[in-house]
Amino acid sequence: MERVVGKTSERVVINAEEKSKKAKLEKSKGITLIALVITIIVLLILAGITIASITGENGILSQATRAKEETEKATDREQRELAMLEASTNFGNTTYKGVTIPAGFAPTRIEGESTVDEGLVIIDSKGNEFVWIPCKYTKEGDEADNNVVYYNGSNNETDTREENWKDKQYYYNGGTWYDYQPHNEGKTSVEKYGGFYVARYEAGVPSGAPFYASKQGDVYYTDEKTGDNTDKTKDTDKYVPVSKKGQQAWNFISQTNAKKVAEKMIDNENVKSYLIDSHAWNTICKVIQKKDTSKDILKSSKWGNFKNNTTTKYENIKGLWAQHVDSDGVKNASNYNYGLVSVRPDNIGNDLLELATGSSEDFKAYNIYDMAGNMWEWTTETGNHNNADSGDPTCNETECPTGSGIYGVLRGGGFDKDGDNSPIVRESGYFGVAHADVHFGFRAVLYMK
Repeated sequence: MERVVGKTSERVVINAEEKSKKAKLEKSKGITLIALVITIIVLLILAGITIASITGENGILSQATRAKEETEKATDREQRELAMLEASTNFGNTTYKGVTIPAGFAPTRIEGESTVDEGLVIIDSKGNEFVWIPCKYTKEGDEADNNVVYYNGSNNETDTREENWKDKQYYYNGGTWYDYQPHNEGKTSVEKYGGFYVARYEAGVPSGAPFYASKQGDVYYTDEKTGDNTDKTKDTDKYVPVSKKGQQAWNFISQTNAKKVAEKMIDNENVKSYLIDSHAWNTICKVIQKKDTSKDILKSSKWGNFKNNTTTKYENIKGLWAQHVDSDGVKNASNYNYGLVSVRPDNIGNDLLELATGSSEDFKAYNIYDMAGNMWEWTTETGNHNNADSGDPTCNETECPTGSGIYGVLRGGGFDKDGDNSPIVRESGYFGVAHADVHFGFRAVLYMK
């Protein structure tokens, strides 16, 4: 009996030990599971911190991207400065990749700006930039090669424009509008050199002018009688415009004075600047259509500073800008601002944005900035408004009378317009050649002699 009891006692002891071991094992498993969960949580936190440190706004990747961009910008600036120095030593025409570079200029040789297909960019010693427009000259009725862009010598309906393009340019049909400057300069440049140059940027206000908008936010000149925010001081021919990035666009200028100051930009024995004419404008549109197929020249809202541009990230644009309010057809602004654009345009008309030249890469086509949108741009096209539909022209290419009935033409749309209804190819209508407004600017071309 005692032995049985003993065995039973031993079994009791053994069972107790097994239960104790099992309890310890279960406790150990519980601790291990908790530790595992804590470890996973800690790892997730560390992973999140690591990912944030790599990909966040101030992360390693973002910093590396910014560093790369800043390095590229610095390299481009250095190359541009070298090109400006080279330009100062070029006293005669030179050749680069088969293109004639006029005296006083040099190619930038910057990646993306150094081939004809991309849009060859040249620069002078003062930093003014122009883009080469390759084309051939043709007269009315000449055979047209679809692979070639022609600088049209005629504005009548037998030229090579498509019908829907003609619809955007209805003023041609009356036959009363002419380029009010001798046409031979453009013809000579195209026939002799195979093209011409256009200012890369809208004409900018020269920094030495008293009406230059500072980065502190200068207020528009206010008319004491009407209270309108205007700037009549800009409608002058006393200063020389620039073709540079980040400048205040020279607005409030009449066609009469735009023509005068455009001709002051460049003038030497090899090349001269002029206000852009219809032949040059049309040719540039054709080049963009062929060379930069992502840009729609008949619907330009996505690549111009228009009030209905919904694709450009305006909040990422930094530079000089002004917000305008459209009140009864008058565009009034308060101050120029410098920094990130804090508003975006809308199609209601309350937030119309004037931007500095070349503010966004979205607004570039064939290396030319802002031909669609931002400023309406004067051309040399001039006519008699009263006889616009009569077929009885009162102006021709070498002379035009003056007076209240003489009107000029603007192109390219403005920041106050819908880019689909007022695309790059369309003119704005008729405005007196002496009229100046907040959204009227201009652009120069270079014709080689």
